[in-house]
Amino acid sequence: MIARKNLRKYLLLPALVLALAAPNNAGAALKSVAVKPITKWSDGVGVELIASTNKAVVTARNISSATADIEIQARDFSGTPLWSKTIDSGLDEVATAIAPDSQGNIWIAGNSAAPITADTATAGATGLNPDGVIIETPSPQRPDMRLLTLWKLNPLGEVQEKFTVTQNDISLVDAMAVSATGVSILASRESGPFVISTNAKGVFSKEIRIGTAKTKLSAIVRSIDGSSSVFGSSSETLGGKKLVGREDGVLVKISKAGTVTSVVRSSAPKGYRNWSSATSTLFLTGSVKSGAVTESAITKFTNTFAPTWTTRITSTGTALATNGPNNSFYTILEPTAAIKGVSNFKAVKGQSLAIQFDSKGVIVGAFTGADLSQVKAVTYSLDGGLFILTENSIFKVGASK
Repeated sequence: MIARKNLRKYLLLPALVLALAAPNNAGAALKSVAVKPITKWSDGVGVELIASTNKAVVTARNISSATADIEIQARDFSGTPLWSKTIDSGLDEVATAIAPDSQGNIWIAGNSAAPITADTATAGATGLNPDGVIIETPSPQRPDMRLLTLWKLNPLGEVQEKFTVTQNDISLVDAMAVSATGVSILASRESGPFVISTNAKGVFSKEIRIGTAKTKLSAIVRSIDGSSSVFGSSSETLGGKKLVGREDGVLVKISKAGTVTSVVRSSAPKGYRNWSSATSTLFLTGSVKSGAVTESAITKFTNTFAPTWTTRITSTGTALATNGPNNSFYTILEPTAAIKGVSNFKAVKGQSLAIQFDSKGVIVGAFTGADLSQVKAVTYSLDGGLFILTENSIFKVGASK
């Protein structure tokens, strides 16, 4: 969503390091599935964030007027507009992450500027101005967006809550996760990533710093008990677990108390691995680059980070993940070769493919279109289906029953 930055110190905390057991490969489907055409649902030019509830698809984008503002729109699953709102406090604010909760509320995370403190100094005497020179009053300087900010919108788009915490160094929100007990935020600075959480009343925890600039995290999952898990890549030792490849994928579990309790590394000898997307059920997608071969790694994990099934698809590497109907999962990626289990498909440069896996990792659906490219985000609603945001459009795959 926004370029990632990074943080200050190594996180030196005791950790239980779990070995990554060899998973079952989900390579063979009972029969091949034919690729189906995908439907364009709406224009998506300028849209940066997308989420869905059981009644609507909500999109957000950052806009500029006198200040930086956030525009949010909701449409029902037929595409009919429900409401359009703008977050405009009179100061700069920007959104970089979005997530729904189980009540149909929408949470938005980002940054905002603090109100400018009025100058209370007493003005001095007016000096002589014999030439009548008009002295221009300088424009006030816009303050930095040092407030990490959460907005809670109800199903009608009205802002119900706004929670902020001041940052000494500006951070960028990379991802967020919501549960009934609060919100967990994954953010980063130039010196590295960190996690910070808040309860339902807006009381923020201390920052939990994870590694240095050599660690890049991109996805977070929050449990009902307030614990969380984060995923990404690292080229440094984390929780006592040393680097194996050039860059390893990492899965990090954080307790409710704010300590790292386990670290698992996914490695390719002399290669690069990364976990870039995750669902609440620990369905993960990421990239593997070893030599001249680049693949998307697609794995379903247990709560202890043990893989139950995994598969790889030759691709450009980047892949997004979301849950689907009936314990299935979707991944969206750009294949660069034929895919076992998918018929009548030919890889086209720049064209993405949505693949649906059942609970055991068998491919049960595949969808694409000539305009399905430059995918930015994905969301799924049981009542509405799968929605895929690209640079120019939003595409829809109807829910499978």
